[in-house]
Amino acid sequence: MKRNIDLMITAIETTILGFVLIFNHPYDDQTHPVFHAFNLLQGWPMCASLLIIGIAVLILTISNYHKHYADFMANIVMGALWMGYFVSFLVHDSFVNTSVSVDTALIGFVFVRVVLDAFRHYERGVWVGG
Repeated sequence: MKRNIDLMITAIETTILGFVLIFNHPYDDQTHPVFHAFNLLQGWPMCASLLIIGIAVLILTISNYHKHYADFMANIVMGALWMGYFVSFLVHDSFVNTSVSVDTALIGFVFVRVVLDAFRHYERGVWVGG
């Protein structure tokens, strides 16, 4: 049975990130565009999209569905999602701190793992296992 365990772990992490961001409400400064944009990324629509995408990819990996490039498309969506959050956290850290926060580093590691997983398990869009 071929399953992409790395994608399953990333889906679980995405779902957990959605739950964490629901309960984490940072200070919002309407006059500062960076803080306001960062707070929008932690609002209900983005948290709901994290939860929906995470649960959908988790169901995809548990059901072992490999047709129609589903695994490849899920990996692309996960990579784009984690890259977006990595860039937003990095920009936020550059305005707030002089160093990179632990949150940004961990999100960066997840993004790198998703990219490496895409290069390791896929050949011309077809999942070859691993």
